[in-house]
Amino acid sequence: MSHSVQAHLDVAPAAYDVAIRKFIPHYEEMLSRAVETLAGLVSPKAHILDLGAGTGAFSQEVAARMPEASLTLLDADPAMLEQARGRLASLGGRAKFLRGSFFDPLPACEAAIASLALHHVHDLSEKRRLYGNIRATLPTGGVLVNVDITLATAPALEKLTRTGWAAHLVACGDTEAEAYARFDAWAQEDRYFSVTEELDALQSAGFAHIDVLWRRGPGTVLLAVA
Repeated sequence: MSHSVQAHLDVAPAAYDVAIRKFIPHYEEMLSRAVETLAGLVSPKAHILDLGAGTGAFSQEVAARMPEASLTLLDADPAMLEQARGRLASLGGRAKFLRGSFFDPLPACEAAIASLALHHVHDLSEKRRLYGNIRATLPTGGVLVNVDITLATAPALEKLTRTGWAAHLVACGDTEAEAYARFDAWAQEDRYFSVTEELDALQSAGFAHIDVLWRRGPGTVLLAVA
């Protein structure tokens, strides 16, 4: 799987951390909830795999909250990984960087995390296969914390969520037309499943316990325990 953030979002990797706060409502609250949960569930010295790590924002938050943990950051975009290397240089050997696909054999870890990355998998059967690949690398009791977008399958509910999302984009400087044009552009590469579809996919992949930790607008934090 290849991926370029600059091609997809028309945002240079160096500008991504500012842009994502414009694009995604309640981004910092969502990430904070995920980090808090992760720290409460795994060993302080856990090895954590960040899937689609991007600029390393999620890993940086985890490293600050869990100063004895080690991290492997996986991403298909070399430019984003380079940003992550610079961002996490102070961690030294605690952080490793790996270019690759979600579907490659994954490094063994106590926990896997992902932030706004797994929605690049379009087909639901492929999403199940992805979750199966993550489950296979986790020990019993290991966790997946997935920060992502979900949308209802009911048209009226999806429209309501998108209306609120568009209002956020407008508040951040877009016109309404520009906001909806972004949705159309993102849909060429992104696929937002419903919460029910996500939970079913996780269950079919063999996770023992699954929950919705946080949800506000389109933003969702899912937990799956192996």
